[in-house]
This record gives sequence, C-alpha cells and structure tokens, in this order.
Amino acid sequence: MSKVGIIGAGSIGLLIASYLAEQHSVTLYTRQTTEHEIKILRDNQVSRPVEVRPLEQFESQDLVFVTTKSYDIKSVMPYLTTGKMPVMFLQNGMGHVKEAEQVPQALFGIVEHGAMRTGQYAVRHTGMGRIRYGRVPVAMLEATPLQFEYVKNIEQVMLTKLFMNAVINPLTAYYRITNGQLLEAPYAEKAHDIFEELRNVFPEHPISYEEIEQVIRRTALNRSSMLQDIEQERQTEIEPIVGFVLEHAGNPTPLLTFYFDQIKSQEKRGDSM
Repeated sequence: MSKVGIIGAGSIGLLIASYLAEQHSVTLYTRQTTEHEIKILRDNQVSRPVEVRPLEQFESQDLVFVTTKSYDIKSVMPYLTTGKMPVMFLQNGMGHVKEAEQVPQALFGIVEHGAMRTGQYAVRHTGMGRIRYGRVPVAMLEATPLQFEYVKNIEQVMLTKLFMNAVINPLTAYYRITNGQLLEAPYAEKAHDIFEELRNVFPEHPISYEEIEQVIRRTALNRSSMLQDIEQERQTEIEPIVGFVLEHAGNPTPLLTFYFDQIKSQEKRGDSM
C-alpha cells in the first residue's frame, strides 16, 4: 500500500481520492484547520477512510496529485519543491506549467472524466473517461478504475486540450450559453474564428476544427467550468487558458484579447481548495 497525497478537495480531488483509497493510504490536503478522517460519498457508495489534513501539515508521499485550480498553484509550491516525490498536476490550460516545473519530479495530466461535487465530501462520477499523463510512468497507477494512461508527449495532449478550452470556455462564459449552442448561429462563426486565431499562434499543432466540433457535440448539454465560475462569482481559469495563448502570440489576436478582457472584468477572485 502506497501513500498518496491529494491537494485540493474539489470534484476531481474527491473523485481520485475515493477510487485510490480502495488500494492506498490517501490523505486529502485542504485549507481546513483541523485534522480528521472522512469517507467520501461517490455515487451513493461510501469510500474507504481518507485522512483530511491542513496543507500546513503536508508530509512527503509516494505520489502527490495537485487538483486545485491553476491560480492556487503558487500557494502550494513551497510544500512540493523540497522533496523528490512525483507530483502530478491536473490543471486546465498551460499557464501553470512553468511554475510547476520547479518541482523536481513534476508530472502533468489531462482528466477526461466527468465529475460533479455534490457536497463537502460527496462527488458524482458523471462520465467515465481516462487520465492521460506524462513525463515519467508511475507503476502504481497501472490498474485503477480511473484508467491512467501514460503518454510520451503529454505537452501535445495538453495543447490539444488548450485549443478546445480556449474555443469553448470564453464564448460560453461570455454569452452564458451551453456548449452545444456553439454549433448554432451566431456563435458557430465566432468559435471558428477563435480557432483560426489559435492556429495562427500555434501553426505547427496538428488539430482540426472538426475535432473541436466533435467535443462540442459530445458535451452539448454541458455548462462549461468557466461559465459556472462566472455564474457563481468565482475566479475563472481565463489566465492559464487564454492568457497563455496571448503570451505566445506573435500576431494580433483581437477576438481572444476581447474575450480575455471581458471575462477578467466579470470574474471574482477565489480559492479552489
């Protein structure tokens, strides 16, 4: 049995904790100030015990997952840069990569499961998928229901996900629409125009607009995470998604710049732990 630490008790943190607790000793690190033991309710099933500790009591683990939003990465870094344990970052966008690479054994992953937090320690597994990750394979993740999949070029996978997030999230958040409405006028043209701006910034990346349309169709009824953040007056992840693109843009990106500024003006600062 290995020791697994999970920083962040949002939907993804709870989902991973509930599954890995079946085989490993799991500790959930949060902003809470007291230490206690819990059981996570996942789809009406109760998990094995999980320890909850304040982040200030962080101890070295065999594997650590960071499941906070990107804007909280900086505050957790002091606990991660001194040890030699592998640390897997599971954030949207790519704005966190440079900061996270201060960790000696930084891993990066893309979560393709659907999860919804339904209570403080309750989560609904809304869609079965996989978690693709890279840099170094981790043997203890080979046989879990979460289907961890090691890939050699995780940066390419992350950039593909960035394209999808940069098209879907800002438009759905700004216009307060579901993902599927991006297939309809007048939003379909706006989505395609944003994709073209992305292609101008990353011209070598092999992705077609048809791939993004497939994702929109698959998630047609979904309300994007950025839309939910705006509706619930939380800080969004516009910085690590669109902000990252703008930092790398050598040519004008008027649409992406417009939506970046608009979302920034609407969001509230928050905490994802």
